Amino acid sequence: MIVYKEIEITILVIVTLIYAFYDVFNRRNVPNWFVYLSLAIGIAVAVALNFGTALVFDIVVAGVIGAFGYVFYRGGLLGGGDVIEFVFISLVLPRQLTPFYSSSYQFGIPFIISVIVAAGYFSLLFIPIYYVGIKGRRGKPPRPDMKKVRPAIALIAAYIVFTILLQYAYGMALAGEILIIVLAVASAFVLIYEKYIYLGMVDFIRPGELEHGDMIAVNLLDKRSLAALAKRSRHFGRLATKNVIKELSGSRIKLPVYRDSVPFSVFIFIGVVVSLLFGNLIFIIIGI
Repeated sequence: MIVYKEIEITILVIVTLIYAFYDVFNRRNVPNWFVYLSLAIGIAVAVALNFGTALVFDIVVAGVIGAFGYVFYRGGLLGGGDVIEFVFISLVLPRQLTPFYSSSYQFGIPFIISVIVAAGYFSLLFIPIYYVGIKGRRGKPPRPDMKKVRPAIALIAAYIVFTILLQYAYGMALAGEILIIVLAVASAFVLIYEKYIYLGMVDFIRPGELEHGDMIAVNLLDKRSLAALAKRSRHFGRLATKNVIKELSGSRIKLPVYRDSVPFSVFIFIGVVVSLLFGNLIFIIIGI
């Protein structure tokens, strides 16, 4: 059984690392052939190494993740490749294992939940560092939105209150407090520089340059442009489908499309590694 887990972990790490490599070095584009190959590998591993009720649990978790992921994909909130990668992870390792560097009980939760939590956490930390700190130095220095300073302070205060309540309820460890403080600061920075960050993620392109699966930053379009686009395309939304591309052909309105967005597969890979080593971050925060 231990050998099986070693095989699953090895396959998991290698495939998610390849996803991350393509996401970074292939302009946020993971080839379709690899996406479908990873899905086939996930199914093969699930069938070969899980038996009986374990296989049923595996399939149910993967199915639920796939269904929710598809909803997010159709809403233009998550890339199609990311959804398949989540399904792959669910198939290969359905349950959270005992972490390598922690003996804390993980309650048998789906491993993918730990991965999603860790991936979301570290991507949120990366966003202000890259778009404000690193990329911001290449052009005009980013200016904070002064209207968002008070809400940002209120947000940090809310995190502090939350930390105090958790400390009172669970007796949090220092590691948990640090995780929350870092998250609070990153969240405040994202709020203050929100528009600047969004503009750093997008390219403004003509509808004729759209590719199937592109995600459109509709929040950066003014009301007049949104009305014109909705009138021209009844399918218009966050996701560039074949219908949207066809219906918008000939339009001269430039669309903000995420072409330099966060390479989320990198953070999925980080989430896999962190979850294997330390378990679910939420359990670390609340001191379980």
